[in-house]
Amino acid sequence: MIFKYFKINRKIIRPIIPIVLKSPNNVALYSALIDSGSDYCIFGLDVASGLDIKLKSKDKIKFIGVGKEEIEGFWNEIEIRINDKTYQTKIIFADISDVGYGILGQQGFFDHFDVNVSYQKQTIEIEPIKISN
Repeated sequence: MIFKYFKINRKIIRPIIPIVLKSPNNVALYSALIDSGSDYCIFGLDVASGLDIKLKSKDKIKFIGVGKEEIEGFWNEIEIRINDKTYQTKIIFADISDVGYGILGQQGFFDHFDVNVSYQKQTIEIEPIKISN
C-alpha cells in the first residue's frame, strides 16, 4: 500500500493516512498520524464517543506524552482497517482532541506492518506482516 504525505499547510506535511475504526456498535473513517516515537495507538475521547464505546475506570492508564506531560487514557480493544488489512488491537482513548487526528504507534500498528516513510518522496509504504502467536 502506498500513501502520499498529507499537507497541513504550505510548509508542513505529515505521514497521515486514512483508516477505518470499528466498534461493535459503529464505524468511523478517521485520519491517523504514523508515529514511530509513540509506544501505543492513541485516539481522542471524541472518537470513542462517536463509536459508542463506553470507557471504564478499570481500563484507565496513565502515560507520558510529548513534553513529558502525564496523560490519562483508557485501554480498549478495537478493529482497525487500513486498505484491505483488518485486525483487532488494543488502543488508548485519551484527550488528544487538539491534535486533530489519531496516532498509530509501535503497539497496534508497527507490530502489524513494515513501514517505509520517505519525506523526500513524500510517500508512505505499508506492507502487512504475518503475525505468529
